[in-house]
Amino acid sequence: GASRAAVPPVGTPEEAATDEGHADLAAWLVASRGWTPLQHLEALTVDRARALLRGGADSSAGEPSALERARVLCSWGESDPTAAAVGSTVEIRSLVSRPSMNGKVGVVVSASASTGRFGVRVAGEAKALALRPANLQPAAEAVEVGRLVLKAAEWSPQSHELFPEAARKRAVEVMRLGYLIAWDEERFEGREGAAPNMS
Repeated sequence: GASRAAVPPVGTPEEAATDEGHADLAAWLVASRGWTPLQHLEALTVDRARALLRGGADSSAGEPSALERARVLCSWGESDPTAAAVGSTVEIRSLVSRPSMNGKVGVVVSASASTGRFGVRVAGEAKALALRPANLQPAAEAVEVGRLVLKAAEWSPQSHELFPEAARKRAVEVMRLGYLIAWDEERFEGREGAAPNMS
């Protein structure tokens, strides 16, 4: 990934973005500082997210984790604003009070459960806009990436391909062992020498 170290005389990327009038970019840089590659759901393609997961990326690492961010993106508008949405890139839509903002893209910089609104920084705006979740739409590709991260949260035959090779091999070994134990119990049911009851 790119370095976020300060570079004289420009300073940090956050400072450079602010100095150039890109408040939305500066807000995103601040919100995403320290994130793992998997936490950048809006910047990933489904194929890249799959490769990260198969490479061993931890979906529960970081604050907020990729898993928490995925839950927010995939249930947008169904729950109160949460800090896990901070850093999300969203499109403004159906805004009646300022229709000129509809279609613009911004970055969620804050969330308030008490007001039920997100603070959203948009390029060219002096301060963050306080918007309801109903007036914001996360990027469709980010939602698809979020669904993939959610699918990989627990192992199942449907999510098997999303795990690293060593974990996939181990899952197959455990399944085979389970089938052998089940087969052994059926075969020896009621006979002396049957597999012990583990319940």
